[in-house]
Amino acid sequence: MTFYLLLHITILWIATSELINLLDLSGSPQNYKLGISILWGIYSLLLIVLGIWKHKKYLRIGAISLFSITLIKLFFYDISHLNTISKTIVFLSLGILLLIISFLYNKFKHKIAE
Repeated sequence: MTFYLLLHITILWIATSELINLLDLSGSPQNYKLGISILWGIYSLLLIVLGIWKHKKYLRIGAISLFSITLIKLFFYDISHLNTISKTIVFLSLGILLLIISFLYNKFKHKIAE
């Protein structure tokens, strides 16, 4: 379990670093906050899907923790630095991800409860 925790933290760290690097090379360094929030939300959705599929409770708990950290980052850090369009994009994308996660938990609650 510790190995998988370190593996997923490393994957998320590398993906975040690559996203920041790609956005910096493209000439839009101010939009990395938007991209990081969306990337972390998508990765947490991926972890929830993987946790449901493989019956791994720690993956689902880690994904919910990552999504919580993303929402806290969004509310306390990103809101003050993003313009209105960027805020709208982030809130809509994370809201859609929350709806998908809720749908997955309701659809596969018989697998989760086992």
